[in-house]
Amino acid sequence: MDERTDGISRRQLSILLFVSALSPLIRQAPGMAVQSAGSAVWLSALLALVPLPLAGLLLGQLTRKRVPGEGLGGVLLRVFGRFGGTAAVLLYTAWTVFYAGFVLRAGADRFVTAVYPGSRPWLFMAVMAALCVPACLALKTLGRCAEIALPLLALVFLFAFLFCLPGLDAANLAPISSDSLADAARGAPWLLSTMSVLLLLAFLPDRTEPGPLAAPFNRAFLALGLLAALLCVTVVATFGAKLTAEMHYPFFVMIRCIRIFRLLERVEALVVAQWVTTDFLLLGALLQAATGELTLCFPKLGVRRGAVALTCLALALLSGALCAPTSFSLRELSR
Repeated sequence: MDERTDGISRRQLSILLFVSALSPLIRQAPGMAVQSAGSAVWLSALLALVPLPLAGLLLGQLTRKRVPGEGLGGVLLRVFGRFGGTAAVLLYTAWTVFYAGFVLRAGADRFVTAVYPGSRPWLFMAVMAALCVPACLALKTLGRCAEIALPLLALVFLFAFLFCLPGLDAANLAPISSDSLADAARGAPWLLSTMSVLLLLAFLPDRTEPGPLAAPFNRAFLALGLLAALLCVTVVATFGAKLTAEMHYPFFVMIRCIRIFRLLERVEALVVAQWVTTDFLLLGALLQAATGELTLCFPKLGVRRGAVALTCLALALLSGALCAPTSFSLRELSR
């Protein structure tokens, strides 16, 4: 791509998709899936990989002939006409802004639950919203941040999984049988819905390298599915399916037990801090997509793109403050 433009390549898009989707994945895996699949939940993550590439292929076909500077929103406008396409894109935009607010609220709750019990979440939401200002104004910022964050997050996962190995009990994992496959099939839709959040980012509109989007999305889907399976194996092997189903953030409960030669007693604080990066990238990508679709539907707003982006951020902050006043309502909304 032309380095002078505020754009990202398809490789950067794939990395951005994967890293930003870690936020909902950690929040939801094993989550509700373990309540349906039990100890076979790790198979649910693998089964979820079957339909996801089909979604990627469909997306690739929709965007196969997209012109430079056109995202999925532009394709919808071209296919369904100005009126029908605009209605669909505006409906998507409203949902994206609301979901961005939910991400703000969930990220704040994770900090309160895992690190600072008893704190008020609104302060964390305001700080994260302030951090996201440059992200929602420049797509290239997101692409480069994702490239930097990927190896750091990989080290965090490697660290967490290696130091959890002594506490794993293989007896907590279901052997592969016809019954376990049936249980896994019941849990797969929960993990599938979590990973399909990436499809919201198919609307990242302009300033993305031309060409079909199947490959970037399928690479991100495959990596997420394998990571989800690893998360499910580690968490369920540590606590068992029954106890895991009763936990709100089982992954963070697991790493809370890590002690490194008595040198570092609060490992989870470092890991949760890393998740600020994934929330930052997911929020930035969602707001970039919403801003781009608004300027696509109303071209006159293009000259005020920065103001539109900040307005979307303010609306997301407002929806995050109103959508879930308590942690209990947040869990219900998440489900």
